Amino acid sequence: MENLPSGRDRAKELRKGIDDAIDRLAKAVDSVRASETFRAYLDAQARFHNYSWHNTWMIYSQRPDATRVAGFRTWLTFGRHVRKGEKGIAIFAPMRFKREVEGADGSTESESRIAFRVVFVFDMAQTDGAELPSVECPTIDGAADDLLADLVRVAESRGIPVTFGPVSGGAFGVSEKGRIGIDNAHATGQQAKTLAHELAHEALHWTDRGTFTRSAAELEAESVAYVVCRHFGLDSEVRSSAYIALWNGDGKAMRESMDRIAKTARAIIDDASAVHDRKAVA
Repeated sequence: MENLPSGRDRAKELRKGIDDAIDRLAKAVDSVRASETFRAYLDAQARFHNYSWHNTWMIYSQRPDATRVAGFRTWLTFGRHVRKGEKGIAIFAPMRFKREVEGADGSTESESRIAFRVVFVFDMAQTDGAELPSVECPTIDGAADDLLADLVRVAESRGIPVTFGPVSGGAFGVSEKGRIGIDNAHATGQQAKTLAHELAHEALHWTDRGTFTRSAAELEAESVAYVVCRHFGLDSEVRSSAYIALWNGDGKAMRESMDRIAKTARAIIDDASAVHDRKAVA
């Protein structure tokens, strides 16, 4: 009689497969980060200013579809120029100056002050010229109808309803502490990967939210999604490695979170497998 692997052996085999998958993705992420394309992208990003909340609101109120915003001269450094006749976006820019202040004893000292003046910036859509460096983060075009259906049932078994339709901000999906939204304008492979990603957020990131950064949360969620998809035969390596790199993740950070990633991926894999087995028997 053939000896079947024990539950413990299957668990060890699954954990080894998960660890190998995480290590493979970590190497792919580091490969993306080491590429000249990625370094050029980071150099370009560094030249864009991080605007204050107030200026961000001013930009949005004047041009809601703005994506990349910079001043006239900054655009020239990218090899792009503002088209003639384009209307600038008004923001406030700080100006530092010093003035002499007389003390009570009659002495004077220099005092630093800040004032604000209106300056104008322009969205990339208002410019022409060279293409900006970019890192490709392609969508998954393949079909994964069964995996998507199984993951929906996993979410529902955890008390998390899943809705399909447009997601605000153009995101592929959203986790909202007990509810998940998935943009169904993409192939079911992409939807399945996104759902695995959002399930990871639900499991990992809605408690103790102040203990990790957004970048760390995205690294963990995307790593879990990659492991789950790889286990069920859906290849997301190109997208997942670029996604993690763009969120400032690297192989070292992935390996430091390996236990959290592996535990969460294992739970989703086990639940999805159980759902699939029940469907096969029914």
